[in-house]
Amino acid sequence: MSVQQLRAADRIPTPWRNGGGITREIAAFPPGATLENFDWRVSMAEVREPGPFSRFPAVDRVLTIVHGTLSLAIAGRPPVTLTPEAPPFHFPGDIACTGAPIAGPVLDLNVMARRDRFSAEMCCISNADLSVPGTTCLLVALSPAQVVLVTSAWHLQPHDALLLRNESGAALVTKGAFALINLSRC
Repeated sequence: MSVQQLRAADRIPTPWRNGGGITREIAAFPPGATLENFDWRVSMAEVREPGPFSRFPAVDRVLTIVHGTLSLAIAGRPPVTLTPEAPPFHFPGDIACTGAPIAGPVLDLNVMARRDRFSAEMCCISNADLSVPGTTCLLVALSPAQVVLVTSAWHLQPHDALLLRNESGAALVTKGAFALINLSRC
């Protein structure tokens, strides 16, 4: 069993090749994985300009908007507009997708899972008591927040995260708003 606190202030920004934004990786598996060999990856991105999303063969994505409004055009699908109030949006990472921020920059939370190895589910919770849903779970604070697990407590700033491994079924109390990401092995 392990809990690892991942502070937003410690994340290194990576500029996009097209200049349209930056990404900050929150966590990836296996540890030290690159964009070419991750099993799963969770990141936050600032989308500043319209442009294509990078394609990732055999990867499924889940995207939620933290701030702003994003229009997505995905090949073979009707366009969608995502806001912080919209539920997390699932789409394949290996088809053409273009994103365009509406009325200013967008901050998104992006989960990518190699579909033959892991599946990812994300939901937004607020002030919830729950059982840790899976063997690998990530809580990303969307506001100042607190998490209590058994007898330990963590105080989180916005965008800080907790990575929980092998805590499945443990009692968890949250205060504040979070994105809850469950990563399950296929």
